[in-house]
Amino acid sequence: MIDVHFHCLPGIDDGPADWAEAVALCRAAAADGATTLVATPHVLRDGWLNEDPGVRDQLILKLNTLLGGKPAVLAGCEYAFSSDAVELVERGAGGPLTTLNRGRYLLLEFLPGVLSPSTNAVLHELSLMDVIPVIAHPERNRRFSGDPGHLERLVLKGARVQITAGSLLGDFGDAPYEACQEFFRRGLVHLVASDAHSISLRPPRLSAARERVRRNWGTDAEEGLFETNPRALLRSEPLPWGKEDPAASGQSL
Repeated sequence: MIDVHFHCLPGIDDGPADWAEAVALCRAAAADGATTLVATPHVLRDGWLNEDPGVRDQLILKLNTLLGGKPAVLAGCEYAFSSDAVELVERGAGGPLTTLNRGRYLLLEFLPGVLSPSTNAVLHELSLMDVIPVIAHPERNRRFSGDPGHLERLVLKGARVQITAGSLLGDFGDAPYEACQEFFRRGLVHLVASDAHSISLRPPRLSAARERVRRNWGTDAEEGLFETNPRALLRSEPLPWGKEDPAASGQSL
């Protein structure tokens, strides 16, 4: 499996504190079935600016050396969305943002309760720049879980949606769990990732989430969310799996 949202770089955000923890977390993901991880440290979020991609690249290089390629760790970031997103993307490789595997997809998060009036316009501008936003864990954001129409409108603007394995398994409580069901019913789920931070507090649980999806949403959804779409993302290709008629499915976890 490919995990497109993974906090494994030591000492730069709320992920592992040191190299021993970082290696142990990645090896736990490999034991759970992940062959590839995209390192997505927080960027431009209060407390974790991490503005220098060169520093992050050096950490990835060392981590891959320590792991011996099992699993492989690729570059990315989790960007705390702001209205200057277009300007930041225009700065290219010298700017603070790193797209997932340096391709077309940019993982971004909306902080709780925050949804700028400029969001739709900014996402439209990004689409014109051939950058595809991937919205991280919207099921854990009250604005999206309380009104999925907000998320639906962003998807119509070209965004894609990543939900968290732990949310599907009930780790974050009832509201995110129910939001995942509603998002899936509406055809708004494109990727499942662990958003792992540590073995003890937020471990990688992709295999358990995959089994839950297979049992309740079917093998087609399982293959699309855990294999087909993540592979396409790493290749900067359109995500091929998705519902043509989102309202047609009443299935839930």
